[in-house]
Amino acid sequence: MGRLWKKLEENQLLGSPEETMGFSREFSSFKQSFVIKKYDFSSLEQVEAIKKELLGKRILILNAKDILQNIDVTQLKRGIEDLKSFLRENGGSMARLGDQYLILTPNSCVKISN
Repeated sequence: MGRLWKKLEENQLLGSPEETMGFSREFSSFKQSFVIKKYDFSSLEQVEAIKKELLGKRILILNAKDILQNIDVTQLKRGIEDLKSFLRENGGSMARLGDQYLILTPNSCVKISN
C-alpha cells in the first residue's frame, strides 16, 4: 500500500486514532491540542486575560451578556477591535453566536466557517 497506509493482518487493531485513520508517526508532530472554554466577559479589564487564554491554545466561547448590559457601546467596540487585531496578528478568528456569545479561536489551526 501507499506510504501512509499500513497493511493490517486479520484481527489486528492499531493503537492510536492516527494509526487507525492511516497516518504514519511522521505526521504526529502536526498534532496540537486545544481546549474549549466558556468565559464570562463582564468588563474591559478582562481583554488582556482573554489574550492570555488564547495564547494558551484555548478556544473561547465568551458570554457577553453582562458586559452588554453594563457598558457603553463605543467602549465595547474598542475592546472588540483590540481583540480582533490580536487575533489577526496570531491568525485566529472571531464570530458571533447568537445575541450574547462570541467564539474566538487562537490561531490558524482552528478556523470558523461562515
